[in-house]
Amino acid sequence: MKTTSNPIRSTIIYGLLCGLGLIPISEGLSHVVFWPEALYLTLWMYIAVYSFLLTHWSGQSVSSIIFPLLLILIALFGIDSMSLFWVLASAILGWIRSGICFPQRMRRRIIGELILGLGGAALMLSLTPASTLTWSLAIWMFFLVQALYFVIFETCINIQESIQRDPFEKAREQAENILLTGLW
Repeated sequence: MKTTSNPIRSTIIYGLLCGLGLIPISEGLSHVVFWPEALYLTLWMYIAVYSFLLTHWSGQSVSSIIFPLLLILIALFGIDSMSLFWVLASAILGWIRSGICFPQRMRRRIIGELILGLGGAALMLSLTPASTLTWSLAIWMFFLVQALYFVIFETCINIQESIQRDPFEKAREQAENILLTGLW
């Protein structure tokens, strides 16, 4: 049986995996680069993988997100403030999601991105993460807020319809509809 991807569920699970993986990944990277950059680099990797997921769900080319991801990577080594880095990363993630992957109804999406980006960053930074444990929780919370994008804009319906469905699933749904409506 073929399964359809659900961006809401996938974003929540991805956020949980990012939160759980933060400690081992950032600790491993801290042996290569200094500590703040190790955390920034880990966050950049999470945003990069999430951006690749967004391109997969929207059917866009991966090459279209390389420039925004390079901007975050370059800023990673020049920014000393975690708040500033995360606001920049949230803005570029919004650019990738609403400007590149799902560009319909731009004005509405920009307002939604501002609310979700600033809301997610505010919730994340309101935890005042000081340890890697609180950073893990903050990252998961950030991705929970990011999952709201697909609830608000209902793009998961368009994504699920664009994926080729299994013929047996179609037949099962048609049989259920016939039984429910009583037209047999």
